[in-house]
Amino acid sequence: MKKLTMVLAIGLVSILLVSFASAQTATQTFNLAVSSIYKIATSGNPGNMTINDAVPGSEPTPVSDATTTYGITHNDADGAKITASLAPALAAGYTLTVALAGNPAVNISTATQDAVANVARGASVGNTIAYNFSATAAAGALASTGETVTFTVVGL
Repeated sequence: MKKLTMVLAIGLVSILLVSFASAQTATQTFNLAVSSIYKIATSGNPGNMTINDAVPGSEPTPVSDATTTYGITHNDADGAKITASLAPALAAGYTLTVALAGNPAVNISTATQDAVANVARGASVGNTIAYNFSATAAAGALASTGETVTFTVVGL
């Protein structure tokens, strides 16, 4: 009888050990989402722009700068646009334009202007920023003044 009890006990322990050694699982449940993303950054600041020449009988010769670039990322299926604004305002007779990545130049002022009307969804870097600064002779001399151009990317 002792042998039978011993065999039964060993059998029971073996069954328990096998059941404890079986694979265990665990699950996790969570949500995934991607928010709308609108990001733009520039490579730095352009150089100082000084008009210092004119052809006699003509308006002062404009100056240009295309030494900086921008990068953009947006994921809006409807597209996005890039706007530009200038602060502080330039006095009458002085004009600053900007052309982004080969788009037509726009006259930038304190009023927000569309610089790129439709940017395809995605990411790109190394896009050229080209400025042109002009003045009329009647506007007179302008002491060096700091200007800030703000680029904003927004959904359509």
